[in-house]
Amino acid sequence: MTTAEQLALLGGAPAITRPLPHEVWPPPADATELSELAEQRNTDISIKGNSGPIGRLEADFLAFLNDGARFAVTFNSGTSALLAAYFALGVREGVDVVGPALTYHAALSPVFALRGDVVLADIDPDTRGLDPKALQAALTEHTKVITVVHQWGHPCDMDAILRIAERHGLRVLEDCSHAHGSRYKGKHVGTFGDAAVFSLQANKAIYAGEGGILVTSDPQVHDRATLLGHYRDRSRDTVLDEDLRAHWVTGFGLKLRMSPFNAIVARHALAAFPARKEARHRCLRYFSERLGDVTYLEPVHIADHVDMGAWYGYKPLYRPEALDGVPRSVLIEALRAEGMEVGAPSGPRLSTLPLYARSENPLFPGTPKKGIAPETGSHAEYVEQHALSLPTFTNWPEDRSLIDQYAEAFRKVGRHRKALVRYATDPSR
Repeated sequence: MTTAEQLALLGGAPAITRPLPHEVWPPPADATELSELAEQRNTDISIKGNSGPIGRLEADFLAFLNDGARFAVTFNSGTSALLAAYFALGVREGVDVVGPALTYHAALSPVFALRGDVVLADIDPDTRGLDPKALQAALTEHTKVITVVHQWGHPCDMDAILRIAERHGLRVLEDCSHAHGSRYKGKHVGTFGDAAVFSLQANKAIYAGEGGILVTSDPQVHDRATLLGHYRDRSRDTVLDEDLRAHWVTGFGLKLRMSPFNAIVARHALAAFPARKEARHRCLRYFSERLGDVTYLEPVHIADHVDMGAWYGYKPLYRPEALDGVPRSVLIEALRAEGMEVGAPSGPRLSTLPLYARSENPLFPGTPKKGIAPETGSHAEYVEQHALSLPTFTNWPEDRSLIDQYAEAFRKVGRHRKALVRYATDPSR
């Protein structure tokens, strides 16, 4: 056997020759963006109300959603925007929020800052978001809000979820932090619920460095969310309810607004998004085609009625039985030796984290909460234990040769299944 044909893990030559990293994100700023940042530095490093780049970003974002929402409010992070959304939707002590068992913790953790409680429901193995049947079973007499996370960019089953919400009189919050540009039956995610939040953190397809944006068509949600994070000019000028506007000097005591510099970065990312989205889709469609004969991978599912928008990583599932039971950790080790940028998704099931699992709210010592024990045998557990996280290739056609090398690395490992099994079971390893 030639050195090139041996697994790199066992001394062979790697299948992938391009040096790491393979996903460089966010892309470098162009001269226009840098010039605008410099100009803003000498114009105003603060923002009064929602003037300047803040107001322009909010208007641009509503246009991006095809005016499917009436209001947009920027915040200094997606987590802050989620806190404002939960507050505006009425989360407080004695209120339960039902959300998915497997997602990034910040989708639900702001609930605890409002003394609310979280109930976790299993996910749909195809969409990776809330399973409507599990959602129905998880409702309690205290449930007021359903949190929908369009996990890794795939929209949830919004028809079924909205029917449940309507039947029980519940509010719906969409977390679209992975799903910029995703559509469900032709309609943008973020325009279905009572409110939606898009993170603009640096890893997102539309990025500000740090930032978040809340969108809604409900004036009361807009007013309450604005007052939670903004005071003075912004609240005076945009809050519609006269009684709520009386708080304009102080807001509700917090300052969670976005910097103008972040807004400028976000506007440029938003303008570049359509072309980047198209290139990303071409890369990942090609990647899926090239992985079609890798039997130990379960392809990424994309329903016919959805558009994946930005994607958020490429995350197939590993089928260990097709590699004679080799642990995922050993597979990742072998793939990394071949030069691949690969790992397990970073977010564990929320029930394994102390903030969710323990029966006392750490923000308010002595305040009990339900506490959630990890559920075994769930779809959330299966995805957590079997998913692989690969780069979200964006550069087409430049990344085509790299994608070919990734596909060859996967096939190479499959061809040498027996050698990998021996390595995995070697007690001296």
